[in-house]
Amino acid sequence: MADIEPRPIKDAQRTRQAILEAAQDAFSVRGYRDTGVRDITARAGVSMALVNRYFGSKEKLFEEALSDMLDATRIIDIPRDRFGEVILELLLKGVGPRYIPLPMIMMASGDSGARAITERLLRQQVHEPLARWFGPQEGSVRATRFMIVSAGLTVYCRLYPLNTLVPEPDPAIRAWLVREFQALAD
Repeated sequence: MADIEPRPIKDAQRTRQAILEAAQDAFSVRGYRDTGVRDITARAGVSMALVNRYFGSKEKLFEEALSDMLDATRIIDIPRDRFGEVILELLLKGVGPRYIPLPMIMMASGDSGARAITERLLRQQVHEPLARWFGPQEGSVRATRFMIVSAGLTVYCRLYPLNTLVPEPDPAIRAWLVREFQALAD
């Protein structure tokens, strides 16, 4: 019996993930308003019909793409005794836009629908889980402080790099950031 090569199996999950990642890249660079579905499908190498099939609309794709990036478990799984050190490294060295959602978040602010989605997801998927993890005493305040400091760090490392942060933070700034983040977990 001759060897017959199997036909390639279409992998819906892989295609869906390729669309999500292409959307994350595009929305992080051009923003919601300036990114078209054609831009995303070209990056993913798929037809436009697949966006509608898997997501229904550009707005739903944006919501799922951002939701996929906002995973608070990466933060709350960090050991508390090393929180400051580990979170700083994650924020400084996170690979690609999938680990650092801030550019996508900031670029969404120009569209009221995308901004409303972003605000809701940040509250539900980041602030509330962090507040619970930080604890009943000042959990919400600590979660807010975390978001403010991490957002500022990300802005000045990735969007508007400062020479005291990039390519490596000044030792005094690094020590201050580690202390600030660690104080939130202690």
